[in-house]
Amino acid sequence: MKYVVCFSCMCLVLSACFSPKKTTEITRIKYRIVNNTALNFTNVSLFSENIGNVLAYDTLAYAVVSYNSLLQDPLFYGINKEVNYARYLVLPKTNNERVTFSIDSLANKIIYISTK
Repeated sequence: MKYVVCFSCMCLVLSACFSPKKTTEITRIKYRIVNNTALNFTNVSLFSENIGNVLAYDTLAYAVVSYNSLLQDPLFYGINKEVNYARYLVLPKTNNERVTFSIDSLANKIIYISTK
């Protein structure tokens, strides 16, 4: 009897380990950048991809990135007046969801970016 119980428990554990799991990992992001400041940013990169320059009060068109969390960081990086700024971004909750990253302000050498 104890062998039957042990075998049943082992089967239950193995089935839990090998059952297909629903994934909610983000793999595709549609984004744009809106600069709500009077500041110009050079060498801007998002998700480890070079964007170029973002001018004052500029809005970039939507772009699509195939996001891999092992290879890319959800990071905004840009330079203003020879000062490097970086900020981790909030990822969208679902794939293909349109998201806008708005550069809101700079204060005390910190860049503030909101996600909409």
